Amino acid sequence: MKQNITLSYSINRSFVKSDIYIFQALGYNVYRILSRPQKSTLNFIFNRTKELIKSLLYIPTSKIVISWFNDYHTLIPIIISKIFFKKSVIIVGGYDAIVDAENNHGVFFKQTIRSKIARLNYSLVSEIWVVHKSLIKGCDEAYRKFNVTSGVENFIQNKSLKIKEINTGYDSRYWNYDESIEKSGILTVAFFSDKRVINIKGLNNFNKLASFLPNKEFLIVGESGINISDYINLEPNVKVIGVQNKLQIKSLYQKSKFYFQGSRLEGLPNSLCEAMLCGCVPIGSKVFGIPDAIGSTGILFDLEKDLVQVADFINSNIGTKEFKNARKRIKKKFNLASRIEKIKKNI
Repeated sequence: MKQNITLSYSINRSFVKSDIYIFQALGYNVYRILSRPQKSTLNFIFNRTKELIKSLLYIPTSKIVISWFNDYHTLIPIIISKIFFKKSVIIVGGYDAIVDAENNHGVFFKQTIRSKIARLNYSLVSEIWVVHKSLIKGCDEAYRKFNVTSGVENFIQNKSLKIKEINTGYDSRYWNYDESIEKSGILTVAFFSDKRVINIKGLNNFNKLASFLPNKEFLIVGESGINISDYINLEPNVKVIGVQNKLQIKSLYQKSKFYFQGSRLEGLPNSLCEAMLCGCVPIGSKVFGIPDAIGSTGILFDLEKDLVQVADFINSNIGTKEFKNARKRIKKKFNLASRIEKIKKNI
């Protein structure tokens, strides 16, 4: 008979879907509690009520309770897990271990009910799994350059709480490099839903880089509910398209020569790792998990002044060897099999 896992989450992104696949591959039945963020009080109450009902139904027969990110959706399942003496885990992916005051980003950036609940969640949970080690003690580079406070250890009172690095993993069979496809252009991908995301993902530097390379094509993918051009005076060689499905994203990765990850804060960027598996040569900022993903397979930049060197790198002799090296880096360090094995061991 299959054992059960209760999974609580607020966004149905690719990394959550990947973990559901992993749990099922390990032989578990996955009970899902999805509570999408809601602004209205009525919908907020509805979410909490739903979480209570489903937690009472699912958790008594579950082996473990897992919450992707620490937020409102985490509290009730964690409390119910304590009542029924079940192990609980919070997977920390970024915004639940970061304060970026300039962009009003992070669950702890203001002393509110939300931040108090998040601290309470950390005090109640059995274990924390971070997607990258930089989210444990924090990223000094992000603090020095952007005054971003980070590291889950800065937001917990229980210093004996187990915190483990369990990196996200990527399927190299799906995200593959196809040598028959000619590569060109520079790509960046995110869910650009407001000005805050534009700033966090470094689109101003992406656009500035495009100004140095007017003959190169630059593509921004993921515009959603806004016009990026309302916030940035885009260069003529910068194109913007909306949110794409998984197959479309894969095709764009395979066609692109370079991938740009200019974020001021991250955990371990999913799009960067997927793009590298598809042979994109990476360009990234020196914060959080980005340098660890890139290694020596691309180029890292510090501030806007470094973009001239990045432009020179793009104009250099980049080819098949570099495409393959990028793929090898992620396949070796952040493969799906490794995450499966670590989850299996820690459940």
